[in-house]
Amino acid sequence: MHIGGLRTALFSYLLAKRTQGRFLLRIEDTDQKRLVPDAEQRLCDDLQWAGLQWDEGPQVGGAYGPYKQSDRIHIYQEHARSLLDSGSAYRCFCTPQTTGSQGSKAAYVTSGCYQDCSSLSAEQAQDKAESKHEAYTIRLKQPTDVHKRVYTDLIYGKIQRLKRSPSASQNAEDDSGIDAADTILVKSDGTPTYHFANVVDDHLMEITHVIRGTEWMASTPLHYDLYTAFGWTPPAFAHVGLLVDENKAKLSKRSDTGLVLDVKGMREQNGILPEVLTNFLALLGWSNPGRNDVLEMQELIRDFDLKFTKGNTIVRMEKLWFLQKQHVARRIERARANNDTTSIEDIISAIEKEAPTNTSFLQQQIGEGKLCPDLRTYIRDILLIDSKSYQTPQQFLTRNQYFFSYDPTLVPESPEHYHQDDTLTITASDLSEVIKHTLSSSLDPPPSEISGEKRDVSNDTLDAHIAHLSTLVHDRINRSIATHLKLGEDSIEESTATRKAYNKALMRYLREKLSYGMPGPGIGQMMAVLGLEECCKRLLGNGSDLAKLHKNRE
Repeated sequence: MHIGGLRTALFSYLLAKRTQGRFLLRIEDTDQKRLVPDAEQRLCDDLQWAGLQWDEGPQVGGAYGPYKQSDRIHIYQEHARSLLDSGSAYRCFCTPQTTGSQGSKAAYVTSGCYQDCSSLSAEQAQDKAESKHEAYTIRLKQPTDVHKRVYTDLIYGKIQRLKRSPSASQNAEDDSGIDAADTILVKSDGTPTYHFANVVDDHLMEITHVIRGTEWMASTPLHYDLYTAFGWTPPAFAHVGLLVDENKAKLSKRSDTGLVLDVKGMREQNGILPEVLTNFLALLGWSNPGRNDVLEMQELIRDFDLKFTKGNTIVRMEKLWFLQKQHVARRIERARANNDTTSIEDIISAIEKEAPTNTSFLQQQIGEGKLCPDLRTYIRDILLIDSKSYQTPQQFLTRNQYFFSYDPTLVPESPEHYHQDDTLTITASDLSEVIKHTLSSSLDPPPSEISGEKRDVSNDTLDAHIAHLSTLVHDRINRSIATHLKLGEDSIEESTATRKAYNKALMRYLREKLSYGMPGPGIGQMMAVLGLEECCKRLLGNGSDLAKLHKNRE
């Protein structure tokens, strides 16, 4: 399902829910030549994933079924006969005519009735059809005053019907020549055309509003003619602009950046959350009355109206990624507030599917009796501390690559000075001494408490556990700075300035050594998730371990 189709369905869903109506799903499958295997199931899967659960239709039933048009052929034939009986339609026995020399590609030359079949009496037409078994289509007899009519659109207002000429290259059984001649309603094989079935179904299913793309505006006059022929009241029509790219070309199945623009691709290849996609699509062409663009389904229902911009809508993907970040952050905050990470399990699964699993680093970090019991727990920990930057699984793994492997060659070379002014110079050697003092300090809590040995905690305490470890790390660093530099001997002003300078330099130093200098979570959070032993390796070299550091405590 293309995102343009989902957007139109979303608008219908929002209007139905906003007005306490019912959202109906109907499978239009009368054109058997264009059917795609499993298309119906994939359509249902896409709608359900996006949160657009229909009130009536396939799988759920309803009072107006069946909801598959191929199961309603007898209904269309019955209504076609009623139009024949009233004189609003007639049997047409014309067959497609062709031009061109023998062997050349033939071209159909008329979409109209070239034998004036409408002048046949009912008896003559019935004789040709039933006694002589001549093939026929059923055509709508177009009213003579039809081109003087206007119809109302909820977005565009009063629309004047345009007069069009029949196409000289159109198949006589093609129903796309709307308003060109007496339009075919039923094909020679007895199946209805899309437009005829659509009008009959909308009336019988008591549809009150039809929201569709502007490419269907040309069909609306025909639909009005059919409602008039039956003596029915038409529903309200609202035509929304099409989705176009930045070159104002109709949106294709793939963006210029390679982004797959169908629902399955958005979900499986790009890792887009359902609430993100519906939020994004709702804002394309709809005049959101509120100031906040980050809206979940219930908020969209609450605010929805039919105030759309006229014309096509340019799709810019930057908004999609902004909304993805915002909604993921919402989910994680909700998980924290509810002490339950169930709401982020699908995000964890998407990351786990793309994550490396056989790096020597992960083998040391993850497993029974190690820092983390399994990869999912480890990914969950990282999500909790980096909640505002997630876009896709691939982007998340790239941004947080140092949590999954470590390459010392990627560590940037230390500058000559991390800080230098008239009163203070800080070098990498100075910072290394502070780090050693921090990691070997005899201050409570002992290193074992910072080492992450208690990481196999339950979900409801995990976030608090990491926050606690992060606080311990920062506290230990600050106290080590004060002790190592003997700041208490300076004036309060000098002590504060020196502490700030050292803290800023130290945070940069730690980020360079622990995460290649890449942006990411806070240093304390990062160290809490990596664990003390891994931090020691990255800061002091592989030859240093906790046992050696602990000797300094004795």
